[in-house]
Amino acid sequence: MIGYNLTGYLIFAFVTTITPGPNNYMLFSYGRNYGLKDSGKLMAGIFFGFMVLLYLSGYSIAGMITKHPTAELYLKIASSLWLFYLAVILSKINSVDSVDSRSRIGFFEGFFMQFVNPKAWIMAIGGASAFLPHFENIHWSVFVFAMIFGVVGIPCMILWILFGDLIERMLKSAKAHQILGIVLFCLMIISIAMIWI
Repeated sequence: MIGYNLTGYLIFAFVTTITPGPNNYMLFSYGRNYGLKDSGKLMAGIFFGFMVLLYLSGYSIAGMITKHPTAELYLKIASSLWLFYLAVILSKINSVDSVDSRSRIGFFEGFFMQFVNPKAWIMAIGGASAFLPHFENIHWSVFVFAMIFGVVGIPCMILWILFGDLIERMLKSAKAHQILGIVLFCLMIISIAMIWI
């Protein structure tokens, strides 16, 4: 039974991590503009923020929060505002222009974004409710739950950064970069709309 749950959990972790979402849009954009090396702080922020969220979900804290309508409403509002802010930043990042380091999203933005990222909440709560291992020690169970997601998540994040870097090599004109910025903005707006549907 543990083996079956582990297999299902690995598939769940991979599918939810590799598919598009706010984190992956940011990683793609940063890979396109700054490359893998300079995207490390953002990736680390996303990783550690999501690890904290997984721990909260493993200890059922996240589930308790989302069961209260008022807390869920506040989470939706905060998520929408934060994602809109990120959408504006992503739409303005253009590697053809000179890079302003003040406009970069770094470790702390990536870290705190996880707590208002609706996809991250769904992944953490869904994973905990369906695949949390049940060892005798709850702390060991939560640790294994979080670490498996982390091991699966790191290669997926790197792939999105490398995909952005590849697209950057293919796009040569400022107009193409502008169009891609608009596409990223629209995708983030769709992510916001999905919160309320």
